[in-house]
Amino acid sequence: MKRVMICEDDMLLAMDLAHEVQDAGSEVVGVFYSSFEAWRAADILKPEIAILDLNYADGESGLSLAAHLVDIGCRVIVVSGSSLVHPELGRIPHSFVAKPVPAGIIAELTGSRAVTSSNI
Repeated sequence: MKRVMICEDDMLLAMDLAHEVQDAGSEVVGVFYSSFEAWRAADILKPEIAILDLNYADGESGLSLAAHLVDIGCRVIVVSGSSLVHPELGRIPHSFVAKPVPAGIIAELTGSRAVTSSNI
């Protein structure tokens, strides 16, 4: 069972993502609505996979969070509705899923056969 953290400021989308992760057989270790909250929790929760947005309603960016998650050994899945992605994201290993999120893709990326740093 994979340990998955979600950081998404749209509460409905965050809940949908959490349900899909759980339906795929993985554990949601936390749902966060800002990158600041997620950053603090990641060091304690030690997720294997993180699903995160890049742009938050309060102006925060998910770029530094994504880099931090990779540094602690977490696989990053970026879910974004923006077609304008910051060039810095190219330096961070990640999977990218465009909003609206296609049905089944989160289950594929977080389910029992999902790749994490521990099974590469």
